[in-house]
Amino acid sequence: MRHIAHTLTLVLMLILGFMLGTRYQMVNDNVEGLQNLVAVQKSKIGELRFANSHLTTVVRLREVLEENRVRLPRASVEEMATRVDQVSRKYGVSSDMIFAVIQAESSFDPLAVSDRGAVGLMQLLPSTARGLAEELNIHWTDDSILWDPLTNIEMGTYYLRTLISRFNSVEVALAAYNHGPTRIAALQATSAALPLEYPGRVFASLQERN
Repeated sequence: MRHIAHTLTLVLMLILGFMLGTRYQMVNDNVEGLQNLVAVQKSKIGELRFANSHLTTVVRLREVLEENRVRLPRASVEEMATRVDQVSRKYGVSSDMIFAVIQAESSFDPLAVSDRGAVGLMQLLPSTARGLAEELNIHWTDDSILWDPLTNIEMGTYYLRTLISRFNSVEVALAAYNHGPTRIAALQATSAALPLEYPGRVFASLQERN
């Protein structure tokens, strides 16, 4: 009898262990399935946010192009909006700020050249742009690279980001973008008044869109 009872106990323990193991596996599978579902949903949300951000950028770009009476092919508008979206996220500079700087610098004329020789949409001096290209691992062929709107936007936004980090102020960074960081740093060193007309124009453009 003891042998039979012992055997039954072992059988019951095996059955119980099997049931517990099966239940654990079911719970584990459910948790894993839920985690996969959450991951898929997060991915879809990210895709929707990107699509919404891109659509918003396209709409705003079309608005500013219309305001500046600039006509571009639809494909060019899409490419420019995509690049602005990319560099906005990459460097932490809002797309509205990028548009405002482009408007202040060139009125969205990719062939604009200033009296000082600054080139393109974001009006970069070739001497400055060569250094930016090196930092960004962009192959520098010659100054004509600045005629490419997408490259110009990439370099200009990166340059603005470096100035914001250096001066710890968007307003001062914009002044440095326009007048040069060396001059602005020198004025700061002597506590002299900074030339803030340019930042004022950029901020005015931002307020018009908000």
